[in-house]
Amino acid sequence: MHRRHRVGLGSIALATVLGGLTFAASSPAEAGVNGRRGIEIEGARDRRGFYVGAGVGFGGTFFWYDDFLPATRLDLSLGGGVTKRFTLGADLHVTPYLARNGGVAFGGDIEATGYVFRGLYLRGALGAAAVPRRTSEDPDRNGLTAGLGGAVGLGYEFFLNSTAAMGAGFTYDARFVPGSRFPRQTLLVGLRFSFY
Repeated sequence: MHRRHRVGLGSIALATVLGGLTFAASSPAEAGVNGRRGIEIEGARDRRGFYVGAGVGFGGTFFWYDDFLPATRLDLSLGGGVTKRFTLGADLHVTPYLARNGGVAFGGDIEATGYVFRGLYLRGALGAAAVPRRTSEDPDRNGLTAGLGGAVGLGYEFFLNSTAAMGAGFTYDARFVPGSRFPRQTLLVGLRFSFY
């Protein structure tokens, strides 16, 4: 009797999970948008609700006007869609410098993204980062210091399927460091994959 009861609960749980997956896969809200040529690759373009994304960028940082280091950047973004065309979230980032004794910067920003037309977006972010303590007098100096500032971005995002999207764009990041007259300016081009 006890064994039969366990088998019955397991069957009900399995049927519930399979039913939920079937319903989610066939939900009309997740379907692509019908265009003049059938289903468009843009997908539903409804960004409301929770999202998570990961990205990579390549470029470099100007520590001052004559000190440029190549860099890459890794991003993890979490947030939510306020409307179909506006998202608000947090972006955590790590920026390794691709030079000897270049160091690593890392930080976090609050970011807002507005989709102007279809997938064309403008992005703004404000936050703080820990950046290498690098000066014109001693470029190889070790350690980190605080950098306050943010970033602006421009790019285009298109849906790969009903819930996954890929964005490609440019990012300009500036961090003001106490005691430095020149902000740490980073220019990047990169990709971000988001799941809504």
